[in-house]
Amino acid sequence: MVQQISRSSYKPIYLQICELIREKIDSGEISTGSRVWSESDIMEKFNVSRNTARKAIETLENEGIVARIQGKGSFVSQPKVDYGLQYLMSFSEEINAKRLVPTSKVVCFTREHPDAFHADNLKITEDEWVFKLERIRNADKYPIAYQVTFIPEKLCPDLQQYNFSKKSLYEVFEKEYNHVLSWQKTIIKPVVADNYIAEILNVSPQTPLLYTESITYLAGGTPIESNKNIYLSERYQFTVLSHRFDTTRSMEEK
Repeated sequence: MVQQISRSSYKPIYLQICELIREKIDSGEISTGSRVWSESDIMEKFNVSRNTARKAIETLENEGIVARIQGKGSFVSQPKVDYGLQYLMSFSEEINAKRLVPTSKVVCFTREHPDAFHADNLKITEDEWVFKLERIRNADKYPIAYQVTFIPEKLCPDLQQYNFSKKSLYEVFEKEYNHVLSWQKTIIKPVVADNYIAEILNVSPQTPLLYTESITYLAGGTPIESNKNIYLSERYQFTVLSHRFDTTRSMEEK
């Protein structure tokens, strides 16, 4: 059955087809993870050329709305999780705010001495003890991040009694140890998946990913957490709010 598009519209036909597919995704007629129309399907439904059909699919892929799987077709992508860096929130709080269900898988939870990098971040010596918590973070059961966190033992003694496949680390900091979390410094870099990360996040090696290094501070300025995170770039994005700095006033004050 040929579906209706306007051939006299100022809007290119491939964009009209994109809009129709978006509407079906937004309405739930085509659900997340479901296969969308193939190039042949679009050619038949809209009586268009293969080039037009291919351009419609490629446009949706570039927008991150669908993802192509070699030999299988194009499927509706999972919605991206938008993490706003203006607020200090735990992973669980952020995912819950997006009306998704957060879960975690603990890969390892050990007591050890930190390397120089994390010791420097935490302002402790390499002879002191830290807890290393390695987790896979999921949203609606789909893995979207891999996280390795280091916490000074002196700030959270007996931390290993808690099950962090079920509990939020920040919740334990605040409710069990009465710590007041204040702010976080984060560095963001692009990386590609090595074989280990590819297996954990269920992607191909060399897949583009987002990498962050963060230090979380207590109200008094003491570092309580140093972590490294790797996020699926197709499922995760960061939003930064920037305010205009009054350069004129700054110069006058000098």
